[in-house]
Amino acid sequence: MKIEKIVFMGTPDFAVPTLKALAETRFKPQLCITQPDRPKGRKRKLRPTPVKLTAQQLKIPIIQPENVNSLETINKILGIAPDIIITVAYGGYLNKFLRLLPNFGCINLHPSLLPKHRGSAPINYALFNGEKITGNTIFKIVAKMDAGPIISQNEIKIAEKDCYTSLYKKLSENGAQDIIKVIKDIERNGLVTQKQDHTKATFSHKLLKNNFLINWNDTAENIRNRVRGVAEIPGIAASFREKRIKIIEVEILETISKEAPGNIIDVSKNGIIVASIDKNILLKKVQPAGKNIMTSHAFSLGARIETGEKFENGF
Repeated sequence: MKIEKIVFMGTPDFAVPTLKALAETRFKPQLCITQPDRPKGRKRKLRPTPVKLTAQQLKIPIIQPENVNSLETINKILGIAPDIIITVAYGGYLNKFLRLLPNFGCINLHPSLLPKHRGSAPINYALFNGEKITGNTIFKIVAKMDAGPIISQNEIKIAEKDCYTSLYKKLSENGAQDIIKVIKDIERNGLVTQKQDHTKATFSHKLLKNNFLINWNDTAENIRNRVRGVAEIPGIAASFREKRIKIIEVEILETISKEAPGNIIDVSKNGIIVASIDKNILLKKVQPAGKNIMTSHAFSLGARIETGEKFENGF
């Protein structure tokens, strides 16, 4: 059976490559559903979602319901009679009627190897845990979050230099191609799935304030993983001279710390060396408040940093 009518649901940048990939094929969606414009920034101006902006460029009809399960939205989707609904980081719960409406149901792209890292922050947690492998899973949506049967799964290696920003990009771009392949497979073979092993499920809960605050009283490895897990955006915060600074990139040194955690041991062209509870850490990139990302060497020159000063824990 050919898949000719598609409804796409997505909201952030992560969903954009999939929407673009679909639009470049005969699987261009007949409707795009995204979250309503929300106020952002200091001036709290309403800003459209990245998916809305992309759909406008691609001339795909858009709706932005506050409740995707509303009768008005359901009627709009019924008017299209989609063969399948594809969701990528949409950010809303789909009720049973909506899940059963398309011929092939609703499928979702999730950036982890389910059942590992169900939830809203799988990329962050993979890096927090220092994992070497992650991937994308495409699954059929059921009532329980990220618990539906698996349609497709593809692994991606996490490089030593990967951070949240780079891994986010890799997974979103690879996931777009995975979606195209899955749709073609469904056309040829129908919807073939495999149950998840729910006993192996782990969860990546919504990030809280402390996830964005550095703790120098931790091991160098944990600090590095925490930095990678939220860099480059939004970044993890420390305090220096009572001002907020984000730590963007670090390297673990083999020298053992003899100073108190957070103390600056050395300042050179290579960067700023700071003590943790075990090994020393080389700060390579930082972002002072109100400024762009820069090398820690450039920061040290401008701030005239000296050994003996101290980075405090985030605040």
